[in-house]
Amino acid sequence: MVALSFATLPTDILVLVLRHLGVYGILALRQSCKALEALTRSRTVWHDALHAHVLARGLPLPGLHARPLSTLTAVELEKLTLRALALLRNWTSAHPRSTRSIELVPPGIPAGARARNLAVHYLPGREGRYLLTITFYDEPAAPRKVVATLRCMNLTGANVNTDPNHPGILAITQRWPSDAVTTCIFSIDFSVRDPHAPFLPLQEFASFRFPLALEGSVFAASGPDNIVRVIDVEAGCVRAALRVPHEHDDPTLRNEDQRCMGAVFLPRHVLTFCRQWIHLYELPPVPPTIPPNNALHAPPAACDPLASHKWQWRIDSLVVASRLPACDAGAAGWTRSGGEGGDAAFPSIDVLIRFDTWFPWPVNILHHTAATPYLHADGAPTMAHSIPSPIRLFTPSDMVLGRRGTALWLDAQAYDGGPAQAGDHGQRVAGKVLPVTGALGGRATGEGEGAVGEEGEPDRWHGEERAQTMTFHMQEDDDGWNKLALDEEEGRVAVGTVDGRVHLFEYAPGVEV
Repeated sequence: MVALSFATLPTDILVLVLRHLGVYGILALRQSCKALEALTRSRTVWHDALHAHVLARGLPLPGLHARPLSTLTAVELEKLTLRALALLRNWTSAHPRSTRSIELVPPGIPAGARARNLAVHYLPGREGRYLLTITFYDEPAAPRKVVATLRCMNLTGANVNTDPNHPGILAITQRWPSDAVTTCIFSIDFSVRDPHAPFLPLQEFASFRFPLALEGSVFAASGPDNIVRVIDVEAGCVRAALRVPHEHDDPTLRNEDQRCMGAVFLPRHVLTFCRQWIHLYELPPVPPTIPPNNALHAPPAACDPLASHKWQWRIDSLVVASRLPACDAGAAGWTRSGGEGGDAAFPSIDVLIRFDTWFPWPVNILHHTAATPYLHADGAPTMAHSIPSPIRLFTPSDMVLGRRGTALWLDAQAYDGGPAQAGDHGQRVAGKVLPVTGALGGRATGEGEGAVGEEGEPDRWHGEERAQTMTFHMQEDDDGWNKLALDEEEGRVAVGTVDGRVHLFEYAPGVEV
C-alpha cells in the first residue's frame, strides 16, 4: 500500500482543501513543493479564490475594466485577486498611500486670467478612463490638448448620468436672459480627435432652474415653487410633478425648508431630500409610447408624498447614494437589484449631512444617516454615527459618497492627532468606509463586531461601526482645494482647486505574482 501525503491526494480533493485557505495561505503553499506549486497556479484555484475572497465580500476589482471573468487566464485572475486585496488594505488604512499622482493644469489660460473648478466627476463605467471637470473662466480661453471641450454660457447646473450604459452622459441646464430654462443632454464621442467635436447634443427640452439628478433616461429638476419635476429625457416631457406640503395650506408661501437638495430614483419610487424634509413618492407607470410633439403638452401626474420625515435642524449640505448590493458588486459591474417588491427594490441609502446653524458657518460634524424607503408615521432614518469634521469660514469644503460606502470630505483640519478643530490655514481630504445598515435601519449587518480577514485586513470593503477615519491628503498652508471626485472601482480620488487645477491620486497598487 502506497503511503499518501498531502501533495499526492487527488486533485479534486486538494482543490476542495484550498477553498478553505486564504489567498496568502495559497501563496505560502506554493512554496512547499513543485506539485503544489503547479496546483496553486491553476485557473480553478484562483477562480474560486476570487469569488470567495473578493466578490463575496463586495470588493471592487481594479483593472477588470468590464471584461468577463470567463475570458481571463489563471495568471490574470491571480493578479486581479491580489490587486483587489492590496487596494482594500491601502484604502482602509489610516493614511492611504497614493501609488500614482498627476496634476492637470487648465490649458490655454491667458496671462492674468483666473479659473475655478465648479465640479469634478469621474464618468461611471467606460473603464474608469475619463474625468469630467466643469471650470469657470473669468475671460475667454482656448483649451487645448484635452479629450473634449464644451463651452457653455448662463450655466445653472450640470449632472453626470449615473447609468454608464445610457448614451446620454451629461445634462447641461442653462437659464437664458428671457428667464427661460432649458436642459440639453449630451453624449461624448471619445474617438474624435478634435476636442471641440466630441460633445454631441441628443435632446434639448424646457426645464427648471435647479437640476438635481440624471439617471438613465430620467432627469429631475425643481423650480422656485419647490416642486420636483421628473422628466423623461427621451420624450422631453414632464412625467410627474412631486408636490410638497404647503405652508399653512397656502400655495403662495414657499417654504425654504422644502427646497430639494437631492433625489434618489428607485424602480417605482423616488426619494427627495429637502433642507429639512425627506419625502417618498410613488412614480406613475411609464406609458409604452409617447409621441414627443404631444408629450410636451400632456399634463404631468401630480404626486403627493407617501411618507415624510422632518429633520430636527436645517441642512447646510448633503450628499446621498444608494448602496450597491454585494451580489451586484462583482464582475457584472454596476447593476441594480430589481424585481417586484422585497429588499431588492429598496436598497440601503447612505446620506451624509452637515447641518446648518444660526452662524455664518455650518456645524463641525458630519452625520451619516441610513435612509430607506420604509418610512412610515412612526419611523425615521437611522442615525448611524457622527464624524468630527471642522470647517473654517471662507475656506472651501466638499463631500462625496460612493455606492460601495466610501465617504470622502474636504475640511479645514490641517494636522493629525489632537482634537478635531480648524487651524488658521490648511485643509484635509479625509474619508471613512461607512458601515452597512439593515433594510429597516439599526446596526451594521454582516460581519459582526471587529471582524477582520486574514493577516488583519478588513473583512469587507465597508467597515464596522468604529471604523477609523482615513486621512488621504493634508496641506498646512494653502486653502485652495475646493472639489472632490471619487472612483471606488479603480481606487482613485480627484481634488479640484480654486485656480482650475485638478490633482489625481491612485491607490490601487500594481501586484507582482
